[in-house]
Amino acid sequence: MPQFSRFISIEGGEGVGKSYLSHGLQTRLQQLQYEVLLTREPGGTPLADSVRQIFLNPPEKPTALAELFLVSAARTQHVQKLIRPALDLGRWVICDRFYDSTRVYQGDLAGVDSKVLESVIAMSVEGCHPAQTFVLDCPTDIAMDRVQKRTKQLQLEATNRYDEGSREMYESLRKGYLKRVAEFPERIVRLDASQTPEQVLDDAWAHVKQCFKL
Repeated sequence: MPQFSRFISIEGGEGVGKSYLSHGLQTRLQQLQYEVLLTREPGGTPLADSVRQIFLNPPEKPTALAELFLVSAARTQHVQKLIRPALDLGRWVICDRFYDSTRVYQGDLAGVDSKVLESVIAMSVEGCHPAQTFVLDCPTDIAMDRVQKRTKQLQLEATNRYDEGSREMYESLRKGYLKRVAEFPERIVRLDASQTPEQVLDDAWAHVKQCFKL
C-alpha cells in the first residue's frame, strides 16, 4: 500500500460539521480494528497548537503573507512530527483541515498570489498528500445559523475571527471550496452538509469503503 494512501482530510467552511465527520470516520475505522490518528490544523503538536492560538485570535490583524507563513509553519511541524510518522507505521490519519483550507482562506479569501501559495504549500508538506478529501458544503444561511447556535450552547463570550465573519466571507469560503472540488475531482468529494450529521457520515463512509476497498 502506498505510503500516504490512508490519509484523509476533511474540509469546509465554518459550521459545516467537520468535527462530527472526523470523529465518526475514526470510530468506524476503529471498529474494523484499524489504528487511527485524528488530528486537526492548525495544530496537532505542542508547537503547532501554540501557533493555532495566535492564528485564530491574533494580537493584531495579520497580513495575508503572515497568515500563510503562520499556518505553514504549523503544518511543517505537524507533518514531520505527527502525520508522516503515523503513516509510516501504517496507521490511518484523519485531519480536520489541511492544505485545501490554505488555498481557500489564504488564497481566495486573503488574496495571496497562487504561485507563492503553492510554493509554500509544497515546502510545508514535502510530498505528503491526502489520498481522499471530503469537502462539506451547505448553504450559507445554514452554516451561519449553526455557528451561532454552537456559540450559544457552549456559552462562549467570544468566538474566533472566522466564526465572527460576515455573510460575504461565508459565501467566499463556500465558492472557494467548490472551486477546489472542480479543480481536484480525482481526490476531492463534495458532501451535502445540509443533511443530518448522520447522513453525511454515511455518505462519506460509502466513499471511504469504495476508495480504500474496505
